[in-house]
Amino acid sequence: MLNISVVDDEQTHRDILTRYIEEWKSRKHLNVKLEAFDSGEAFYFMWCQDQHCDVLFLDIMMDGEGGVSLARRLRAKGASIPIIFTTGIADYMQEGYEVEAMHYLLKPLDKRKVWECLEKCLQRKTSDTKTILLSTEDGLIKIETDNLFYAEAMERYCQLAYMDERLKVKIGLRELAEKLEPTKDFIFCHRSYLVNLRKISKITKTDLIMDNGAVVPISRRLYKKVNEQFIQAMAG
Repeated sequence: MLNISVVDDEQTHRDILTRYIEEWKSRKHLNVKLEAFDSGEAFYFMWCQDQHCDVLFLDIMMDGEGGVSLARRLRAKGASIPIIFTTGIADYMQEGYEVEAMHYLLKPLDKRKVWECLEKCLQRKTSDTKTILLSTEDGLIKIETDNLFYAEAMERYCQLAYMDERLKVKIGLRELAEKLEPTKDFIFCHRSYLVNLRKISKITKTDLIMDNGAVVPISRRLYKKVNEQFIQAMAG
């Protein structure tokens, strides 16, 4: 999934840019979630809720908060989103350097240049994806760790809640934890369960509610540690 946001207070420019992105998505056969916003304030409110944005096309000159101001706020919050400024005036290069803008696109927008920016962002997203190889009864399978919700111990095997599937892999839970350790996102919540901190929706005294609706038990002994690590993960 590639999450793309377009922020521009002019409907015509939003429509043109979203059309170019939709065409690119269709050509690439990608799973893309595209959202358009008519103000920086509207985008910032959304981003503060879930921070799910992989590419941001941001108009510089807008009524209300301008693009450069919004970019500064995002960077101050630690956001590393690739920002592509769109503007009709080529006088904002210095401000762009300050907020580490990935690119500038001058209006009227050129479709090919929009696509070039999207290709760069896709390459960056792909290179950032963490994967591990695991054995199943049918052979090796590559797992993207960001899409792994949790793992449950089953004697010498593990059952994975991966995307919308249940996968049985030939590895013990402790060994799997070692493979996942470099990501810093996984933690034992129970002797039989390893969970992805970034996929937790809610923590109760006895269970973890995952983003996919699954309920995973949490032991009394590990409750404090999981709660603390969850808070740290979300703050980061």
